[in-house]
Amino acid sequence: MQSTGTDPQHDDLTDEHFLGGVREFQQHTAPGLQPELARLAREGQSPSQLFITCADSRLVPNVITSSGPGELFTVRNIGNLVAVPDVRGTDESVAAAIEYAVEILQVRTITVCGHSGCGAMQSLLRGAHRRQGLAGTPLTRWLRHGQDSLQRVRHAPARLRGAPPSADPLERLCLTNVAQQVDNLSAHPSVRRGVEAGTLRVAGLYFDFATAQAYLLAGNGRTFSPVRPRLESAA
Repeated sequence: MQSTGTDPQHDDLTDEHFLGGVREFQQHTAPGLQPELARLAREGQSPSQLFITCADSRLVPNVITSSGPGELFTVRNIGNLVAVPDVRGTDESVAAAIEYAVEILQVRTITVCGHSGCGAMQSLLRGAHRRQGLAGTPLTRWLRHGQDSLQRVRHAPARLRGAPPSADPLERLCLTNVAQQVDNLSAHPSVRRGVEAGTLRVAGLYFDFATAQAYLLAGNGRTFSPVRPRLESAA
């Protein structure tokens, strides 16, 4: 049967704001994107970067990186956590994405991107990862992968360049968590091999919502510098 373009039954089951957005895409955006998406459908994906970031709805990877379809291989989870390899109870989904990105897609860069006001980091500060009732919940078990960040922030907190460590415990942890997850990422065998061979680069990025400013982690693993427009950087 030919579709009439509307399905009242589905409309009843779908949030109207969401469905309205899909309709807007089909009407205004899809026609312009279709040729590029058709090319990607024929040729397959070949992203240059794996982007590991938080599931927070306020963070939009393609917006802050000015990237389009096929450019980012994106993994999102609660707290942009990267479990240390070979740890008992490790969730394999992030490790599988890392392996696929490096070994199959042969990305050239992997970025771990955290952000201000992260709810996962707030939960860690409140001790959610220590709750043991019924062996914890999926969320509390996942947050245990952030324990290294809690330990690190006590003795080596990350900070913004030119400033002392923030007086805000949440901001200190959000920043430090990015640095820790970059280290965890670098411990994965495929990543380590790529970095040693010079074919892969690992980066840390922090995004502050209030100022819409991105910060790049320096090689010392403790300092974030603001990403400036190219003309400003050259000045």
